[in-house]
Parts: sequence; structure tokens; C-alpha cells
Amino acid sequence: MKILLWKIGALGDIIMTTPLVRQLRRALPGATIDFLTGRGCASILQGSPHIDRVLGFDASILYRGQVGRLRELLPQLRGYDCIFTLDKHWIFPLLARMAGAPMRIGFRRRAHEGALLTRTVRYGALRHEVDYYLDLAQAAGWPVRRDDVALEAPAAVQVPWQPGAVVLVNSGGDNPNEQSQVRRMPDSLFGALVETCAARAAVAFVGSAGEAAYYKRFAGAGRTNMCGRTNLAEVTAVLRDASRVITTDTGLMHLAGAVNREVTAVFGPTHPLRKCPPGARWVWHDAQRYDSRYELFGTVPKGDFFMSLTTADILADMHTSPLDGRREPAPL
Repeated sequence: MKILLWKIGALGDIIMTTPLVRQLRRALPGATIDFLTGRGCASILQGSPHIDRVLGFDASILYRGQVGRLRELLPQLRGYDCIFTLDKHWIFPLLARMAGAPMRIGFRRRAHEGALLTRTVRYGALRHEVDYYLDLAQAAGWPVRRDDVALEAPAAVQVPWQPGAVVLVNSGGDNPNEQSQVRRMPDSLFGALVETCAARAAVAFVGSAGEAAYYKRFAGAGRTNMCGRTNLAEVTAVLRDASRVITTDTGLMHLAGAVNREVTAVFGPTHPLRKCPPGARWVWHDAQRYDSRYELFGTVPKGDFFMSLTTADILADMHTSPLDGRREPAPL
């Protein structure tokens, strides 16, 4: 049997699919399992023992509405017995059907998004994203273990830095479909957090080259700005070797959760019961302002978040991931 998992990106979303990939391999040890993703995300899965081939495609075809180029994707989709469309837009099931896959499995937020799928999972209720991905394997008729939810990370490569430092990440809401930074803590709160942490231990900031200028605002003694100075394998090592990682809801949150048990996830407009990585702890003071349309449909919420949070709240981080302590299967 030939299976293709197809997801456009990005870092955190890809990492949250790894329990599904692992469980598919366990259920189907003789199958060919390939993963198709945007070229910029292919390195996240390279080296996975559960995947036969990681394939990349030009994601700008979808992000920038290049309708005339959609057929360019069909050769990479052909020849599979089953395609998992891990994104929710209707264009993915359409292309999977055009490619001739007899078994097409994916999500259904609205009725039309599932019309071209052969098996669907209703998407909308407040459940963890990892559980939703496992629902897809269950919908296909393959066994699922709800206690096997550990995230997997790419291989780490050591980089010169100060192991044992506290890594701080203040990002989120900046990707090809969104440029809002709505998941970023206000500068006043993040600055206070930096000062408190730097008084106790060395601090490091990690992120993309484009974020380096932002973290310069918080420069000071004992603080290292590593933004743009590490590749994926190196930042994985930095997060793994940190004494603690404090991060907003961004791709690095999921990467940290895959390699470090001392992770505090600081949530604003998104829900920790949907996104907090297994093993991490979370803090959230915006439950009364939560609007599910952001996570379901990408509708960016208006207003300010994190406003009632303090540094003491963040460092206390009393809540654990909803994926921890599993004993019984979670219902569909």
C-alpha cells in the first residue's frame, strides 16, 4: 500500500503530525509512507524512521493563489492508494481526487470541505490538534493509541552557546497566511520577564533572522541573541539543552516540547487545550476573550491579549498539557 501525507507547513503544524506518522508506520509496517510538504518545511521530517520519502513542493502555488499552476502538483500526488489531506481547505481534497487516489482522508469544518473525501473527521470541537490527526488514522480503520502522543523533532546538531541558559521566545502570528503578531506578548510584559530571568541565569533568544532586530530591544548583560544564527538542527540542540524554555504559541513552542520537559507555553488568543505540547506546562489568562474562529478559520482576533498576565504568573505555570497522563483512549 502506498500512502501520502500532505501538509503545506509550518514548523509547529508539521511537528504535531509526528504521532500520526509514527502510529501509521506501526499499523502498516510494510506500507510505503511518503510526506509531501512545502520545500521550506521538508527538513523538519528528514531522517524520520517512519517515512520512506519526504517530498517538497512549491507552496507559493497555494499561498499566492496561482490557480494556473495547480496542475503542477498532480504528478507528485499520483500513484498513491491513500492520501491524507492534513490541511482543511477544499483545494487539497480536489487535487487528491484529480490525482486519482481511491482513498482520500481529511477534515471537514464545513460540508463542502469534505465533499470530495472518502472518509472525513469533523473538525471544530475543542480538542488537541494531535488528537485530531490521530482521528484520521482511526477514520481509515487503523488502530490508534491515544497515550502515544510524544512529538518528534529533527536531529540536533550542537552549536557553540551556553547550555543551561533560559531560552525565551516571543513570537507567533507571522507566517505566509498571517502577519499579525497577535500571539506575541506585549513588550512591557516580555521585557519584565527578560529582566527577571536574566537576574537568575543566562538568557538566550532564538528565532529567525528577521526577528533579530526585535530582540535587540531586550539586549543586556548575560543575554545572547541567536536569531538567524542557527539552522533547524542547531536550534533544536539549543532548545534541548536549555534549563528552561518560555515561549508563546509559535512553531518553536512545539519544537521545544519535543526535546525538553521544562517548557512553559504562554497563551493569548489561542487555546492551550488545543495546542499545548505534551510534557509542557501552560499559563493563560484570556479564556474570557477566546474566539475559536481564529484557530478554526484563521480569523485574526482584534484587541489586546496577555494584559492581565504578570511575570510571576508565567514563572508559576501550574497547568499541564491535556495530552499528559493519558490512560484511556480519548473519544472521537
